[in-house]
Amino acid sequence: MRIETNGRPAAAADLFSTYGHFTAMQVRGGGVQGLGNHLERLDAAHRELFDLPLPGGRVRDLIRHALAGTADASVRVMLRDAERVLVSVDEPHVPPAAPQRLRAVPYLRPFAHLKHLGGFAQLEWARRVRLDGYDDAMLTAPDGAIAESSIANIGFLTPDDGVVWPDAPHLHGIAMQLVEATTPSVRRRVLPADAAAFAGAFLVNSIGVVAVASIDDVTLPDGGALLAGVVDRLAAVPWERV
Repeated sequence: MRIETNGRPAAAADLFSTYGHFTAMQVRGGGVQGLGNHLERLDAAHRELFDLPLPGGRVRDLIRHALAGTADASVRVMLRDAERVLVSVDEPHVPPAAPQRLRAVPYLRPFAHLKHLGGFAQLEWARRVRLDGYDDAMLTAPDGAIAESSIANIGFLTPDDGVVWPDAPHLHGIAMQLVEATTPSVRRRVLPADAAAFAGAFLVNSIGVVAVASIDDVTLPDGGALLAGVVDRLAAVPWERV
């Protein structure tokens, strides 16, 4: 992994605060799907946390510098204070091949609309459910309503080729935004008991799309062609050059 701060090798002091915000993206062929969405996310969070704008042109320049010609990579842009822009470059990531088994847990991320640093609790819940044989945790509100997984949005497929997104507090992920732009979508309250009535479900984040096999002890339908349509339309979104 390579990490730069404002275009220079990162110092140890740049790496250890858990306050701040970030975005994560996959780079393929020097391009990013939804790059403009990522830059808008960073600017909005920066204004909220630090009361300052974060120019997209500056961020693009720093990403390009950190990539140093690398065509395919996983990139994170992190802001732990108002001025230092950290960019990490790692190997490209791909989604799991197997449909995921989720376990509902009673937790919502604080300030869920922000992609913020310091996400101990959701990662600990994910670790605990994996010890019980599940693939990931599904975060739920106090009333049991579904919100999101530990690191991804969850969408439920409808027979008319649409997607229902749970409306409990969640991060409006960039990949979710791209699916919303390419597949008819609505948001409403969804309980775990409702899941089996849908035509299938999937998780989506910057890494990609993976089917959901079950929630707790409830097996979900195979999304089949409906999920393939979501994936194909998402894949057709242009990759914008950094």
